[in-house]
Parts: sequence; C-alpha cells; structure tokens
Amino acid sequence: MSAPTDPVPLLPLADLPEGRGRFVCRAGYDLALFRFGDTVYAIDDACPHAGASLSGSRVEGRRVICRAHGLKFGLEPSPPDAPPTLQPRRHCVRTVDGIVTLFPEA
Repeated sequence: MSAPTDPVPLLPLADLPEGRGRFVCRAGYDLALFRFGDTVYAIDDACPHAGASLSGSRVEGRRVICRAHGLKFGLEPSPPDAPPTLQPRRHCVRTVDGIVTLFPEA
C-alpha cells in the first residue's frame, strides 16, 4: 500500500492530551503526536536509533526523551545552519475544523 497524498484526518484535537504523546496509526503511518496548546507536532513513532516507541516517552519542554536509551529529540525543526543530528522524521499536521490532520506532501 502506498502512502496517501491527500490530507488524512487523525483525531479530534480535544482527544490529544496536553504535553504528552499519543500513538496514532492511519493510512500506513505510525505517528507519535504531541500537543502544546493549539500546536501539534507529529513525528515517526519509532526512535531512529533502536526503534522504540516515542509516543509513550517523557516530554521535557518541546523535546521527547526516548525511554529505551534516553536520546532526546526536538519536536520543532532545527535551524538550517544547525549540525545534522539523529532525528525521527517530522510530519506536517494542522488542525482543520477541530480535527488534527496529516498533510503527507507538505
């Protein structure tokens, strides 16, 4: 099954806990979603180091701490001139009519 290119509704914003992760599997994506107020971040749920789930990991500020090895991953994009680091893939999500929606090609 190929990944969709159309927007994918994930869940109501109200169902996403504040400052904690939630696992969502839709349309072939395994995502870890994190909410801070009206801002939602989506990353691959698998740690790029060893594959541990990130949705249940501890959150410190806008960073996720992998529970398997303690690696820290920023939820916000790094500045363009920052040195490369090991990071899970980020996904574009927006809230549309109260529903957190994935935009695969954005």
